Amino acid sequence: MIIEEKPPNFDRILAAFPGAGGPGIIFAYGPNIYNPSGKMIPPALMAHEAVHCSRQDGLFLPDAWWDLYLTDAQFRYNEELLAHVAEYKAQAGGLDGNYRAKLLTSTARRLIAPLYNYQPPRRLHDALHDLGSRV
Repeated sequence: MIIEEKPPNFDRILAAFPGAGGPGIIFAYGPNIYNPSGKMIPPALMAHEAVHCSRQDGLFLPDAWWDLYLTDAQFRYNEELLAHVAEYKAQAGGLDGNYRAKLLTSTARRLIAPLYNYQPPRRLHDALHDLGSRV
């Protein structure tokens, strides 16, 4: 279900990720996708958020997942990697090799975006390798 309001624990999310209050930022929390700005969510981002929803409903409870996501940069990167793989796959079907390579690079850039506040920051080279080995 898509909910056009802020997710639970939004203050904690903003404290960890100051850019998370920007327009178009969406959040998975349990089975719900929170879309505070009410902008249209493209299918590729729905695939991305569906991974977070299923991980929160499957391996973790949403609060436990968010506790780790907010405090453990390696956990956050691994979870985002899984979601970005799904995002890439949702867009790559039918594209030729050149467009898939460009899509892989743009998806890798999103994976290491400042929004995620990885400490230390992640490198594009590593993100390309990690994505490329899973798609």
